[in-house]
Amino acid sequence: MFEKYIQNKIIPVVVVENEEEIRNIAELCLEFLPSIELTLRTEYGYKALEILAKDYPTLPRAAATVLSTEQVDRILDLGTNLIISPGFQPIMLEYAKTKKYNYIPGAATPSEVEQCLAYGHKYIKFFHAGLFGGINWIKNIAPVYQHTGVKFMPLGGVSIDNVKEYLENKHVFACGGSWLCPRNLMEEKNWKEIRKRFEEASKLIKELNK
Repeated sequence: MFEKYIQNKIIPVVVVENEEEIRNIAELCLEFLPSIELTLRTEYGYKALEILAKDYPTLPRAAATVLSTEQVDRILDLGTNLIISPGFQPIMLEYAKTKKYNYIPGAATPSEVEQCLAYGHKYIKFFHAGLFGGINWIKNIAPVYQHTGVKFMPLGGVSIDNVKEYLENKHVFACGGSWLCPRNLMEEKNWKEIRKRFEEASKLIKELNK
């Protein structure tokens, strides 16, 4: 599932609070963008992981905003073995090495990138991309480490207006799509607008793949 996950160029990043939301988003992912990053900012996130594992087993999924080893154990018990953090802690790098699950740590400085590489992590979340230089960071920092094979997934400040420039850069393996289904649209149940955003992103990927 990890290999399928990292092959997707735009990964929907989702915060859900009920069953209607997770099922609607899962269906949109299957139709347009076949992967999901489910952030654990709400207690319902764990129930959503259970639903994904049971009813959408073919949809590549990651549990995100994971900040502790206790969370990791709970996530693994729910059948998800791809875990993402906005940053990282040394204990999280050690735990991933010991437990042998798939882990994408977050980094925003050369020192953090090097610590991730030291533990063998070559797929790294670049967060918060918008605050730490965006595409200019990728253009100037990523080439320093290109000989290591490291690739980045920018998240934060990424939108339909700038995602193409990120994805055209060889050092980017995917972008996090938090603009696809923000909380305000889901709270309004504006599924028409959310669907439109998924369609736009899917169309863009098809154009890039031509």
